[in-house]
Amino acid sequence: MVLRCSAFAAVLLSAVLPIAAQAPPTDAPEKKYPDFATVVKGAKVHDGLFTLHQKDDQLFAEIQPQQFDKPYLLPISIAQGAGVGGTTLNFDEQWVIAFKKQGDKVFVVRKNVRFTAKPGSPEAKALDTTYSDSVLATLPIKAFNPLKGSIVVDWSQLFFGDFADLQAGFIDRERTTWKQVKSFKKNVELQVAATIVGARTGGIAPSGGNEVIDRRGVGLVIQYGLVELPEPGYVVRNADDRVGHFNTVLKDFSKDGSDAPFVRYVNRWRLERADGSPWKSGGKLVPPKKKIVFWIENSVPDEYRAAVREGILEWNKAFEKVGFRDAIEVRQQEGEEFDPEDVSYATFRWIASEVPYAIGPSRANPYTGEILDADILFDASMVRVYKGESRLFRDPTGKALDLPSSIQASQRGLTLPVEPLQRLRANLGWDDRTHRALPGDGEAKSSSTARHGYCQCASQKTAELGLALLAASQQAGTNLKEGDKIPEELMIQAVKETVMHEVGHTLGLRHNFKASTNLRNDQLHDTAITSQKGLVASVMDYNPSNIARKGTKQGHYFTPTLGSYDYWAIEYAYHPSATAEELNAIAGRVAEPGLTYGTDEDLYDTPDPLVNQWDLGSDPLLFAKDRVALAKELVPELAKRTAGKGENYARTRAAMNVLFNQVGNAGYLASRYVGGAAYHRDHSGDANARDPFVPVAAAKQREALDFVKRDILTDGPFELTPELLRKVGSDRWSHWGNPAADNAKLYPAIDKTLEIHRMVLDELLFSGTLNAVQATAKAAAADEKPLQIAEIFRAISDASFTDLPGSDGKAPAAKSSIVRRNLQREYVSRLAMLSLGKQSAVNFSTLFSRFGNGSKIPPDAKALARLHLKEIAKGVDAALKTETDDTAKAHYEDLKEQIAKVLVANVSSSGP
Repeated sequence: MVLRCSAFAAVLLSAVLPIAAQAPPTDAPEKKYPDFATVVKGAKVHDGLFTLHQKDDQLFAEIQPQQFDKPYLLPISIAQGAGVGGTTLNFDEQWVIAFKKQGDKVFVVRKNVRFTAKPGSPEAKALDTTYSDSVLATLPIKAFNPLKGSIVVDWSQLFFGDFADLQAGFIDRERTTWKQVKSFKKNVELQVAATIVGARTGGIAPSGGNEVIDRRGVGLVIQYGLVELPEPGYVVRNADDRVGHFNTVLKDFSKDGSDAPFVRYVNRWRLERADGSPWKSGGKLVPPKKKIVFWIENSVPDEYRAAVREGILEWNKAFEKVGFRDAIEVRQQEGEEFDPEDVSYATFRWIASEVPYAIGPSRANPYTGEILDADILFDASMVRVYKGESRLFRDPTGKALDLPSSIQASQRGLTLPVEPLQRLRANLGWDDRTHRALPGDGEAKSSSTARHGYCQCASQKTAELGLALLAASQQAGTNLKEGDKIPEELMIQAVKETVMHEVGHTLGLRHNFKASTNLRNDQLHDTAITSQKGLVASVMDYNPSNIARKGTKQGHYFTPTLGSYDYWAIEYAYHPSATAEELNAIAGRVAEPGLTYGTDEDLYDTPDPLVNQWDLGSDPLLFAKDRVALAKELVPELAKRTAGKGENYARTRAAMNVLFNQVGNAGYLASRYVGGAAYHRDHSGDANARDPFVPVAAAKQREALDFVKRDILTDGPFELTPELLRKVGSDRWSHWGNPAADNAKLYPAIDKTLEIHRMVLDELLFSGTLNAVQATAKAAAADEKPLQIAEIFRAISDASFTDLPGSDGKAPAAKSSIVRRNLQREYVSRLAMLSLGKQSAVNFSTLFSRFGNGSKIPPDAKALARLHLKEIAKGVDAALKTETDDTAKAHYEDLKEQIAKVLVANVSSSGP
């Protein structure tokens, strides 16, 4: 049922906001409090929603009788400072506050907006008993204005403390002041120039360490807004799980006939046809009564303004499909003065930080889902590409990561850009006990970071730009030179695609990590197709650069336009006159080609190998193979292409990182097929409805396993000659922002290869993968010979131990090597843990101390692990009879001893 905002707000205000309004005191309040004229004498007056009197560091606010107990939105932003300037804070769950007079004090109350019930019902009474609001602060009454009947309080006592709950240190009131005070008709905007102090106590290191010059007094401008709730008339739209939108969710205890008492509304702008007419497909286009206006701040460089404008306006194509002409308007800031943090403006801002990122958060009415404000931040680091790739391989706090570990994490979505408070705290260096958990486990996986618009589309696109630039220079036969700009076509396409992605978030669209599989791989460079359909079904995916191999004409590097899913998602959210039946019919098209949808939680929680970041084409496995082949092609002339005459070899190291990135990503994409199953959101009765889970064909799983065995679990992903390794240098400057010590060593190709191997082993031998293989075997088609977990163990053993004699006595296929010995240690360690019923692979030194902590390992996997340990032990015995190299002999002896210990421990253990 569709409810109008006015009726729904009445229900909420009576059920969720049960604070009785209280009139101003009647016992001669002008005599009870200090004289109003005296208190505000000499103050600067700001008229608006609240009348404000600014006097030095005091800000006296008049609260009129009708403003008590009334809900106001309280948006919070970081306007400047500490490397997080321009960052929206509480957009994930809007704060709603009210002022409540209690005696000689005014309580500042944060409303609990999550629950509701029908007024007067038993559920409403139970709700009132169970759930409560939170009193965040009390303010003494400073004066009474007899002309207005208003109570006067000092807002500096409220906002000069840590009211934003930054938990980043202590705000020193003596070094804190008002930077800006503005009061408008419907909102108030306040900027507090705060100084944060406190000793650094360790924990997470600051991101880059350069945003803050001295932690003894960190300047931070915090922006607070007080905003009236929107006018009545907005019509809520029920969400549908087949289409990906951000949602406003309430728990309605009066709701009957449902498995769960939740109501979920699509977050969307209030778009209404100017003439009020209904709309049917193919009907007349009319402008909206109120357009969505984006201001491009003058911080955006001139050379990218056109691409930014085009990226924003591209969405008008989707709105035209639902009857709106020019639904979005773009204005370029010239001489206009406005506050980007002001909720009255939707802005696109260009910032500079040391960690590239872009975000597109929006604020929505927490009662209805109506979007009120959006502010896109685009970090300039994305366009400063080639020498900065080392920054890609750091965790969100700045700590260096092994390359493939960061690849694996980003593929799983575990290194989503840090939630603003985390990043702030990290930059200020506070004790990690005050930090919230990073996304990556438990509920954090589907946290507000994933659900409300934070994304790493821009940050990791930097690596894709680097790869595209390297490939382009190789194909053109030119060298990358110091000061060279990225080819204009490549950069403009990248900026436009990223802008389209972030604008999509501000319109209410979530990520769609399945959209990149829309076109066949052989269609990706056919511009006749991609100009019309785009490279992907949605710009809401994380899309890699589309790079042509030798012999193929280069097409679009990045998608030039919206995809079919984007049109569909806008249709569902913004169709101006759709009934419930029509909305169900729109969502019911989910099985149509180009409308498939998989979002953040699907990336973590489903075994679908088509739900990925940084893949392209209908066959991610083919894409993975292609990227490994491309990396191999680029290696031989790497030093030549990246270091010209008179230059150092710093870019050679960055380019090498990019190539290892591609191999690690390929290994992960391929591993996802093993035990994989396509996940669908179709409802029963949809046209051509698919089953929720469809196992990946056994032949495809075997193809992926064979690729991993042949091309990933090898002595090295590509041939690195001694001559090349000697040229992988660094710039050797050592100063703030450029720690040369990080690169003052030979390139760690051995370590990076080992990390790729670890990642693949973890994926293939993870208990979830092994259980999934058995589960998909049961659900496979009747005519299939399903993949068995025994094949996984056999493939890894064959790939890892090519230096051991065969069981038939044949000579080994390869000699022992450093890389192979490292792989064997990791594999045997995992076999040992599996045979003991443990999931996590650990060093042998800690293996037995952890024995006894059980894990849900399939019994067959435990038995197979034991079988392969015995086989390896026999092979090692045979190798020791002929091996003459001391290092190889020592390695084999160590493996033999450790395997023997594990087998003995396995026999003596209790339970299966």
